Amino acid sequence: MTARVLVAAALLLVSSASLVAQVGTVPANSPFRDLEKRQDVTLLIGPSFGGRDKAGAAPRGGVAIGVRYDVPLGGSPLSFTSAIMRQSSTRDILQPGLPPASRIGGTVSQALYMLDAALTLRVAGNKSWRSLVPSITGGVGMVTDFKEVTDSSRFRFGTRFSPLVGFGLKFAPQRSRWTVRADMTNRLYSVPYPASFRDSTPNVPRVVGVNTKNSWTRNTMLTLGLVRQFGRR
Repeated sequence: MTARVLVAAALLLVSSASLVAQVGTVPANSPFRDLEKRQDVTLLIGPSFGGRDKAGAAPRGGVAIGVRYDVPLGGSPLSFTSAIMRQSSTRDILQPGLPPASRIGGTVSQALYMLDAALTLRVAGNKSWRSLVPSITGGVGMVTDFKEVTDSSRFRFGTRFSPLVGFGLKFAPQRSRWTVRADMTNRLYSVPYPASFRDSTPNVPRVVGVNTKNSWTRNTMLTLGLVRQFGRR
C-alpha cells in the first residue's frame, strides 16, 4: 500500500512539473526575439559637450561625425567595437602674463580626432526586446588634434589617452539590413599645461597651481546612427 502511494505521489509530482514548465509566454507572442548575428557599420553624427578644464584652455564641444564598426564575438553577448570620430571644437588662447579679466587673447577653431577600441555588452544577451537592443560599451582610445604648432602661451593639446564608457539603444527589426541606433559616450582625457601656465608674474595670479601639470576632463557625445548590417543571419 505504501509503495503504491509513493508511486502515485511521484507520478503526480512529475505531471505537475510538466504542467508548470508549459506555463509562460507563448513563443510567438514573446517580446523577446533571437538576434541575427551580423556585423554592423554605423554612420554617426551628433553634438559633443567638452568638459571644462581648470585653466579653461581645452577644446570645447561641437558637432561630431564618424564611423563605428561592431562584430559579434562568437556566441557570447559581447561585440568588439571600434570607432573613428571627428569633433569640431573651439578653444580660447590664454595669455598667462595678464590679469584673469583680460587673459583670453582670442578663440580659434581646433578639431579633435578620436580612435576607440572597446567591448559592447548586449544587456538582454543575444535577444532583442520588442526589437530594441540596449547595450553598454567600455574601452580605451586616443584623442588627438594632429597639431604641432602652439600658440604664444606654448599650449598644445597633442595626443591623449582616453578611457571611455557608453550606453546605446539599437532598433533591430528582423530580416532588415538597415536600422538605426542612439548612443551616449563619455570619454575622459587629461589636458596638459605648459610651464607658462604655472609661472608667476608680479601682482598677477597664475593660470593654475604651481604643481598642476594637467587636468582631467570629460567629453560627452550624443549620437544618432544609420546602421548597415551585413554577414550571416
